[in-house]
Amino acid sequence: MTKLEKLQKTTSLSKFAKLLNYQPKTISYILYKIPEEDKYNQFEIFKKNGEKRKIQAPIKKLKLLQRRLANLLNECFDEICNKNKKTKSLSHGFRKKHSIITNAKKHKNRRYVFNVDLQNFFPSINFGRVIGFFIKNNHFSLKPEVATVIAQIACHDNALPQGSPCSPIISNLIGHLLDIRMVNLAKKTKCTYSRYADDLTFSTNKKEFPEKIAIKKNESDWVAGRALTKEIEKMGFSVNAKKTSMQYRTSRQMATGLIVNKKINVKKEYYKKARAMCHNLFKSDNFYIDKNSEKEGTLKQLEGIISFIYQVKSPHYIENKKPTAITALYRKFLFYKHFFSIDKPLIVCEGKTDIIYLKCALKQLENEYKELMGKSDKGINFKIKFLNISKNFKEVLNVAEGTTGLLSLINMYKDGFKHFKGKGKKYPVIIVLDNDKATGKIKSRIQEQLKLNNDKTADKKKQKQKLDTNKYYHFAHNLHIMFAIKEDGKEIEDLFDKEVLDTNVEGKKFSRKDKIDTKQEYSKTIFAEKVIKANQTKINFEGFKPVFNKVKNIIKEYSKKNSQ
Repeated sequence: MTKLEKLQKTTSLSKFAKLLNYQPKTISYILYKIPEEDKYNQFEIFKKNGEKRKIQAPIKKLKLLQRRLANLLNECFDEICNKNKKTKSLSHGFRKKHSIITNAKKHKNRRYVFNVDLQNFFPSINFGRVIGFFIKNNHFSLKPEVATVIAQIACHDNALPQGSPCSPIISNLIGHLLDIRMVNLAKKTKCTYSRYADDLTFSTNKKEFPEKIAIKKNESDWVAGRALTKEIEKMGFSVNAKKTSMQYRTSRQMATGLIVNKKINVKKEYYKKARAMCHNLFKSDNFYIDKNSEKEGTLKQLEGIISFIYQVKSPHYIENKKPTAITALYRKFLFYKHFFSIDKPLIVCEGKTDIIYLKCALKQLENEYKELMGKSDKGINFKIKFLNISKNFKEVLNVAEGTTGLLSLINMYKDGFKHFKGKGKKYPVIIVLDNDKATGKIKSRIQEQLKLNNDKTADKKKQKQKLDTNKYYHFAHNLHIMFAIKEDGKEIEDLFDKEVLDTNVEGKKFSRKDKIDTKQEYSKTIFAEKVIKANQTKINFEGFKPVFNKVKNIIKEYSKKNSQ
């Protein structure tokens, strides 16, 4: 039974609570015992136009409940779309695989682009409207008792509040009724329609823009047409007359903040500002989002800006070809964030499973390695970081999975810091490798670098010898490379006892191969999650001590060198 079917069959608060994985008494307490005035924290934020937006942020208990409801309704919405074979929505706001980018793409390279804003979008969806929708809508048809509870969880002051996790999905569900009317009007007038939250966009290549949608008031002003206004008002919304605009092909056309003339792009001013912020960061370790602001910007804020520009400009490039300007800028930023300006020693592993092994081992051996890990009031406190090599990280830096990607990273590292003038490199970056055949090229690269560094142990005779994998090596800047295991042909998994490696999971044996027989074998990921992580308090991690000893020594030596 699907989530939507379960919701439709729910007849009481008690059953609805179980669907949200709550105790009925907990929901009752949140809804009926906590005073209404204590459920939200209210404050105002400035919009881009200087106006203020009222935010009503729910308290922690209510926010969690709203998030559970939002997750449930999102699943129901996806089921409805899949059932009707509609993977793409007319609404591009607050949905997976939808964004202002997918919204803008629908209006690219058009003669006219007309934008309409809805007045007080969330506040216009009131308590009664939410109840009515979930009772009357054919996809839901919920019992009045359940629809009422949903409205009680979602609404505040008789409206959907800005700041609630479930306001976006409920506004999308109710807004979909508006979308149907809008797209029908658009088809009649040979226009393309889309919506992002309260922003409605119509575009066309017709010589004359249809008067049903917009009327030219004077040379520069356009107003919503009667037919459009009538349809919007029928659905319980209203047009914000101050925010209607028409853009012609001969000028800069915008849809949800993006340029849509010939290709989707950001404003030049926005990109230049991001570039300037990066320049200041790389030069002095700080930057400001606004010139008049006294508060410094954060890496998280700047990464959000750069990541957004990167997504808009679609900077994918062919391997070995010069990256685009935004890719090059993003690459510098990632090097700065992850390797130059770090606040703890950083461990870089070949894969996610290695990180799980090391974290579990360190938790058990914490008393012996207090330099690497400890406990605080908040729980476990790692004094080292582990690099999460995300999809975006791999794409921007053009690095592959495993040792191949780490070799690319190593080769980039020497020149990766040349743009930074600040006080970084306070802590070491440590690459932890297996000692198998796959690391052969990295071993050769280390030897090459040792020779370039004129290391006394790296003469021609030594070059012909195998690298001492019991040692660790300083490569460049704060980068160090070490091997998890001394013996040739061995992997980090060999640090576990044979008994652990022979553990059966659902009658299957552990295999380290990339391609496995799923009927008889299970992968490294399952081994890490279901064998190591699930049994970390019982497993013997003594074999990991040499790994942590090397890590500890690298940190100690680097700290001593830095303090001189």
